[in-house]
Amino acid sequence: MSVKPRKRFFANHAKSSAVLVSLAVHAALILVALSFVAVTVITKDEQKFEGKPVKRPKMTMKKLQVPVNIKKKKVQKPKLRKRIVVQPKMNQMPDIKMPEITGVKGGLGSVAGDGLGGAGGVGFSMPEIELFGIKSKGEKVFIILDASGDMMVDEIGGIPAYEIIKEELVRILEGLNSTVLFNIAVYGGGDYTLFLNLVPASAGNVAKVKKWLEPLNALTKDMGDKDYGPKTLGPGGISIPWGNQIEPLESSIGYWARPMVRAMEQQADSVFVLSCSWGFLAYKTDDAEVWSESKMTRWKEKVELSKIKFKEDNDLRREKGEPPRVLPNSNQDRHRVRIYFPNEPQPPHPKFITYTPKEVLEAFDNTRKKFKSKIPTTSGLGKSKKKEKYAINVIHFVKTDDSDGDDERFKKITTLTRGGYRRIQGMEAIESSIQ
Repeated sequence: MSVKPRKRFFANHAKSSAVLVSLAVHAALILVALSFVAVTVITKDEQKFEGKPVKRPKMTMKKLQVPVNIKKKKVQKPKLRKRIVVQPKMNQMPDIKMPEITGVKGGLGSVAGDGLGGAGGVGFSMPEIELFGIKSKGEKVFIILDASGDMMVDEIGGIPAYEIIKEELVRILEGLNSTVLFNIAVYGGGDYTLFLNLVPASAGNVAKVKKWLEPLNALTKDMGDKDYGPKTLGPGGISIPWGNQIEPLESSIGYWARPMVRAMEQQADSVFVLSCSWGFLAYKTDDAEVWSESKMTRWKEKVELSKIKFKEDNDLRREKGEPPRVLPNSNQDRHRVRIYFPNEPQPPHPKFITYTPKEVLEAFDNTRKKFKSKIPTTSGLGKSKKKEKYAINVIHFVKTDDSDGDDERFKKITTLTRGGYRRIQGMEAIESSIQ
């Protein structure tokens, strides 16, 4: 069996295989060439910006020149002169012990040296006066005392209570330093001041006060039913005329407010009001309603019956040696009927509007400003730009069965002036307030 030789592929295709080899070599070279990365490093130069020079006009600065002319003061050396000096002979003062002063604090050195009608201190501490437990500082003291029948009704303590009030008032005035200026006014059925202007609280002037007040509303033998009020004052005194309308009030005012106007005229810096009522400080707006004829007839009968009972009551008191019953000054028929016929209807009142404490105080301020230029209020040693202040202090005597009454009005006006207020209710409270 004969063996045939195998034909090889590449031997048969020698030319085509050479082409393939050549293509393979070129492909390999292309791959190798593609595997290389050409890196080119580019270095950029730093950019610089150059601005074009701009020519600007330059202002020449001017130097501030302040003319200063400094001249040296020529100081002359003091020349010593020979003087003949005589040593004065000094009198030795005896050792004087001053009595204890009650009712005023500050002493002799605490009060300014004032003249008649003058005022204002020289820098020392202000003296302090205490009356019925109320303390107030001031060099110019003005006291207003209610002398009306309202102050002596049985519910407050009657005439005996009023005697205690007068005695305490005089005692406090006796304790004042003589350099303190003061004045006193009485109102209620006639308004009076004892002195024309503020006067020193000397022993002589206080003695005049005591003599003036001693017969006022005092209990006397066979005292009549109407033997009281300012008409019973002692000798002396100056009547306070009925004043004109004062802004912002609609009408002139009375009661304690009228003496207060006089206190403002005299530039008092501490005012004490001893009263039982705010009073009728109001203006009328309309008439009262008209009652029927039958009601008015019945009312008039009750008025006459109350007068008979009132007289019988006081006659019996006089037989026992007791002080008579006192009626308030105004509307006595109404009060008398209310005492003996408490359930009886009373005629209607006219319509009024009461002034507020602020309105009354504004009237006082206007009066004070009006008279300020006429009366010296300072010593002249210095100028003060502060607003001049004054204090209104109220000792309010009320009935034992009274609730609030005029408390709020009095409290308001004392608060606005930084003054003091005290409510004393009945005889026992009056006695305890002075112990």
